[in-house]
Amino acid sequence: MKKMSLFIVLLTILLVSGCAEMIESKKGQLPRKQLVVQSSEADTVLTCLAANEKITRRGFTAEYQAASAGAADGESADVLRTVCLSLHPHASYKQLKNGKDMLSRYIKKYEGKAPSLQGIFLLMDRIDREQIIRWRQNSKQTDKTEGLAAEKKDLMDRIESLERSGSQDQARIKELERQLEQLKNIESIIKNRER
Repeated sequence: MKKMSLFIVLLTILLVSGCAEMIESKKGQLPRKQLVVQSSEADTVLTCLAANEKITRRGFTAEYQAASAGAADGESADVLRTVCLSLHPHASYKQLKNGKDMLSRYIKKYEGKAPSLQGIFLLMDRIDREQIIRWRQNSKQTDKTEGLAAEKKDLMDRIESLERSGSQDQARIKELERQLEQLKNIESIIKNRER
């Protein structure tokens, strides 16, 4: 998450510096530098993300619901706010996907107006892919763990079965030894009578 925050901050700095323009004053006056900043939709999203960084989970839920309701009515500011909130750490995967879909539709709707949002869309797409990769890895790990647990259970059952079988075999050996001893006694009795 820290990498994503760092990336967003760097992206904001690059966007703001790219929009800055130095204007020189007229002849005869000392050159004066003036900073002109043109805010873009990407700036709006990133500023919103920074402003809501420390919002509580309950506050996030209320903000997201309000933004989603406004976005459903077609308000472009609420669409951008929903996109912003879908990037928040409290956002669920479903909210991230919803924000990504809204941003995609917004970019298509305002094709010439929103080129700066393409970078945010690519960032959201990357986050989405990373989440899926993480789930796959967790799923593989879970499958492996479940497989090992099943194998362990099978081995434990086999050990228990072998221990029972060993106990039964020991009892059978003792019984056979006892019968052998009885046969030896009978044989010795028969030999003694014959003499």
